[in-house]
Amino acid sequence: MFAERASWWVTLFKLSPLLVPFCVLFLGGLVLAVAQSLGFWLPVPVSGGLFDGYGVLLNPHVLASARFSLWVALASAVISVSAGAVLAYAVWRLPHGLERASVVYKVPLILPHIAVAFIVLVFWSQSGVVASFAFHLGLVDGVSDFPSVLYGPEGGGMILAYVFKEIPFVVILAHAVLKRLDPRLVETAHMLGAGRARVFLQVVLPHMRPALNTSFIILFLFSFGAFDIPFLLARSSPGMLPVEVYNLYFRRDLSHRPEAMALLVCMFLFALGFVSLYTRIASRLEQGDRKL
Repeated sequence: MFAERASWWVTLFKLSPLLVPFCVLFLGGLVLAVAQSLGFWLPVPVSGGLFDGYGVLLNPHVLASARFSLWVALASAVISVSAGAVLAYAVWRLPHGLERASVVYKVPLILPHIAVAFIVLVFWSQSGVVASFAFHLGLVDGVSDFPSVLYGPEGGGMILAYVFKEIPFVVILAHAVLKRLDPRLVETAHMLGAGRARVFLQVVLPHMRPALNTSFIILFLFSFGAFDIPFLLARSSPGMLPVEVYNLYFRRDLSHRPEAMALLVCMFLFALGFVSLYTRIASRLEQGDRKL
């Protein structure tokens, strides 16, 4: 018994370089956010009840912002994972000599998100490159007639930016999994008469599914909680939830601090619930074998 406890403390000591920053930065920040959402440890005293800050969740503007955030996160993650899976399969099927040339798909991955946002802005704004081409080709009478892709209610600008940035991430994960797939399985399926679509859906896709599930969780939650791209490419009302938190925290007086922290706490709880629910569903689909 004593030896087991000693071994446990030794393990904790060895992990301390990782555990101490995690506890101080992450858990400390989480505790502070929960406390301030309840009205404690605030810079100035705030009157009201213990859970008044959470009343912001019933605000119609915040509810519309939550729906908008869910839509953008879901659309960008679904498109990125779908396109990434197809592209990963295409890269895997390339001849060996072209494998090095295929690394060009990784270029968006090394770009900062703010740079990707400006690229989308330059190309897809009403005074951008695509609008100018459309005008010179006679497709629109003026650049002002070009559809507002960036700041429409569908969040098209943010979805374009996330898809451009996230597809290479999916390709890297899926391609790493495909390297363990025996190519003879695909060739055998073709010899038995299966078409390309059927081979992809019934042979390749099940092999990639664990990596795609992991990619979807990461990309969905990242898009849901990101700030930089929505700050540049989202419309102002209703905006994405991180922008709403920023406005409450920095652009309002200190009496709104509990509302900002309450939104942050709810976003964190939503992320936990989403990961738990998704992994349970994926586990059932994989017949009880959790592979995430």
